[in-house]
Amino acid sequence: MKENQLSFYKDNGAYWKDKLYFGVKQEGDCVCYIAIKNPGEENNHWTVWSENMGSEWLERDSVDDEVKEVAWRNVDHCGHCGSCGGGRRKVIFGKEFNDVCGCTFRIDNPKNDDLLFMKKMVEIRMKEIIQRSLSEVYRWKI
Repeated sequence: MKENQLSFYKDNGAYWKDKLYFGVKQEGDCVCYIAIKNPGEENNHWTVWSENMGSEWLERDSVDDEVKEVAWRNVDHCGHCGSCGGGRRKVIFGKEFNDVCGCTFRIDNPKNDDLLFMKKMVEIRMKEIIQRSLSEVYRWKI
């Protein structure tokens, strides 16, 4: 992430104020979130969430079957906490899910096998942010 000049920041919002919770941003847009030893989830030593990722971006990138399997295993299914309004329909690397939370992926206690997927997740999100920024610049020039 440092090679791509992503910035890390500690979230001091009301819910996360006294917790080890960080955001990772590119050009002011969130790429992912990281929580370390969240007291509300004692079994999770650390958790990584993606930002909300559009289905079209997840379909544009070709990934191998191993990455797809890890992605499907780590879809952030709606737990009805109120943050996403009940989940959304998304197609993730060719497979449809009808209950995806606001953060598309959630990886609890990532292991070495998860790292390739997490790197791909960050790369795809960065491409999405860059393309959206270019689209906005182009729209203003017209």
